Amino acid sequence: MITKIPFHDSLYRLAQIGDTTGVRLVRILSVVSGNRYTARAVEFGQGGATQFAEEGTMTVTNLAEPADQTGQVPADTDAVAIDVEGRWVVFLRQAAETGNGSPLFVAKVIDSLGGSAYTIREQVATGQGTFANKPGAAEVTACNLGELTLGPGAAVEDGAIVLVMLLWQEGNPPTARYVFDHPAYAKYLS
Repeated sequence: MITKIPFHDSLYRLAQIGDTTGVRLVRILSVVSGNRYTARAVEFGQGGATQFAEEGTMTVTNLAEPADQTGQVPADTDAVAIDVEGRWVVFLRQAAETGNGSPLFVAKVIDSLGGSAYTIREQVATGQGTFANKPGAAEVTACNLGELTLGPGAAVEDGAIVLVMLLWQEGNPPTARYVFDHPAYAKYLS
């Protein structure tokens, strides 16, 4: 679906703050070690774009990543940093999304791989009730949860449109897994 997984700032997950003292907009420059990054303060310019606010750099700690693994936030990511007891912290977690801002997307079943596994391709809406292949979308493997414990599998027909969810399997880096829940055997039940 996409190759670069974006990060987003989840400020609401941090402790609530009473005023803007000790709060800065920063741009991540590079990883230092673990979940610590070199960052630089940024501000909004007249046109609304961000620009560097000052020359110096600072170290920020990303609370959304474990301290004992190398950080994965890419350079040029902007975030809100909060001064907590003299340490600047951010909360940037990897977004579970497919490029359209959602962990859910519409896909077409291309082929059965046997059992509950299928090749799928992400779709875009082209009209009321019609879909087409999303430009640049790759074929990926997805698992039909409806077939994991019921029947012999491979029951979803080619061309079926399904709602797919992207899940992350833990690891470093995490592995993307795609699942959908199609009631493949519902037509046989009475």
